[in-house]
Amino acid sequence: MTRGTPTLEELRGLTSDQAAARWLASEDRDPSALVHWLAQNGDNRDAWAKARRSWDVFDDAEDNDLIAAMARAARQAKPEPVAGWFRPGLIAASIAAAALAMTFVVGAQQGWLDRTTKPAGGATNAAASLAAIGRPDYVTGRGQRSIIDLSDGTRVTLDADTAVDVAFADGRRDVRLLNGRAFFDVAHDRAHPFAVQAGGRTVTALGTQFDVRLTPGALQVVLAEGRVRVTLAAGGPAAPPVELAPGQAFSAQTGAAGKVAAIDLDEALAWKQGVVEFHDQPLSEAVGLLNRYTRAQIVIKDPKVAALRVTGVFKTGDVERFGRAVSQVLPVRMVARDADTYELVSAKR
Repeated sequence: MTRGTPTLEELRGLTSDQAAARWLASEDRDPSALVHWLAQNGDNRDAWAKARRSWDVFDDAEDNDLIAAMARAARQAKPEPVAGWFRPGLIAASIAAAALAMTFVVGAQQGWLDRTTKPAGGATNAAASLAAIGRPDYVTGRGQRSIIDLSDGTRVTLDADTAVDVAFADGRRDVRLLNGRAFFDVAHDRAHPFAVQAGGRTVTALGTQFDVRLTPGALQVVLAEGRVRVTLAAGGPAAPPVELAPGQAFSAQTGAAGKVAAIDLDEALAWKQGVVEFHDQPLSEAVGLLNRYTRAQIVIKDPKVAALRVTGVFKTGDVERFGRAVSQVLPVRMVARDADTYELVSAKR
């Protein structure tokens, strides 16, 4: 890291990306000067946001020793002087290289780079791998979320522990959700239908935003914007299609007809902001959802504790914070069983 606020002389002649890297590398930057620089134009603001996203990705992986070491090395990196002048490109390169390396480390740990499967997590040979339904193209592990930009302009946000398979061919845009949860911001193209297969049903959309959640034995589709139609997949029993309006959700158990109900969109889509919200739900159900976001797991062995009801908004990825919060409103306490296991027990024990 470098000290001091960048001067106009240092920033003159730099691209917005280079200047953003220079600001990011300053340990004691002047907030008012940074605000002035951001107000100059939209390119500066976009470059700053991009640089922050590249850097902030380290904060989501500090529990990994290798990634943490890479982050420390990047933070400690100093630019090489050239004739006594600062070279901001070196900092930009170090940030980008560290973030890229971290992506590959996480991908390797989650099995993304298995040579026997199609590359997941954003393959460069997408023309071949996305041509037909097969093994997953994009996968997230426990505690991970990812944003994928598909070739048609559709943006897909993957929740933790999610796998999707993509097939764009023969005038169709087909996606299969194998497990987990995904939010689809679909690029409008009436000539090429966009359909998501999940849980024995097909969700067809035209220029819309919707969320699909697949859990063992259950499917939920939430419509945020536009229009979708939910039908049984080909080969299943005949059933009338279901059309959703924004703010509605379709929920169904495997083999059941399903039902449509109004839903709170902020609550339903809170997972995209790193939080979950529960309304009078069994503690066992809440714990099951939270466990998808962390390596450390919460277990409940006492059926009376499991049946307790919980209401509230909780941050994902922090089991200890959840334990402290829930113990304030329910007669339970959390006990560490080992480095990666916590048990919720009755407060009377």
